[in-house]
Amino acid sequence: MLFFTASCSVISSQVRKEAEPPVAFETLMKEANAYVGRTVIIGGYILATEKLADKTIILSLQAPLGFRNEPKSRDKSQGRFIVVHKEFLDPAVYRKDRKITVAGYVVGLTTEDDERCPNTCLNIESREIHLWPEYYYHGRNYDYGDPPYPSRLILHDPTW
Repeated sequence: MLFFTASCSVISSQVRKEAEPPVAFETLMKEANAYVGRTVIIGGYILATEKLADKTIILSLQAPLGFRNEPKSRDKSQGRFIVVHKEFLDPAVYRKDRKITVAGYVVGLTTEDDERCPNTCLNIESREIHLWPEYYYHGRNYDYGDPPYPSRLILHDPTW
């Protein structure tokens, strides 16, 4: 029997080859200067997206990465990071609470006077961004009768 498997990551193989081996976010925050200019892969949940004239800035809550580099529970977050993307990303699409995985260059840490990040944040210049699809769960249809009524649409994340 012959099996074909898809890539185990949403980040391209070329960028994954150039990226650092998985580094704990806590380590990146403590030793950011040692990683400046290096490619890392991190992920989390979007907190805010800001469109500027020549770039888009995404503030995210870090979350550990799981299978295929998908962010897991936000309860295990170790901080925040800011992604600077050199192209337009629609804030209506890249909106609050969406999951993202980012491969990018470490730029350093934010300064204390950056109003986007109340605490210290890791700055990343993006190379690739993957926006994860939203999961929907169609609740069971307990409405019996004629005609059947559609079930409610409930936002559902399988990691809950």
